[in-house]
Amino acid sequence: GKTMGGSSGVLLSIMFMGMSSHLDGSNSWSSGPAALKAGLQAMMDAGGAAPGARTMLDALVPAADALVEQKGLTGAAAAAKEGTEKTKSMKPKAGRSENVPESVLKGVPDPGAKAVELVFAALCP
Repeated sequence: GKTMGGSSGVLLSIMFMGMSSHLDGSNSWSSGPAALKAGLQAMMDAGGAAPGARTMLDALVPAADALVEQKGLTGAAAAAKEGTEKTKSMKPKAGRSENVPESVLKGVPDPGAKAVELVFAALCP
């Protein structure tokens, strides 16, 4: 299907709320990358996961880093894709994947990371 279950909706809400206090109020994206990093930190603080845990953070954090480094949406999309690919060989340390046998996960990207990859890919021209 085309649905995303689990806690991702709540975690993304925490991320956006964390971002909101770091945006400068203008109509530009100038404070956006730093706000995204702050939002991701709020998400990690609330959820307890970090990059390397085989979660959506493995795509989100590299994408945010690319934006901070002024690599644009294309760079962020590439970073998200690379992060997603890395989840194929990661041992799960958080999220739903912790409850799935490793033999089933091997070679399969984390679904949350894949969703992030697809979002950033869709944002590119």
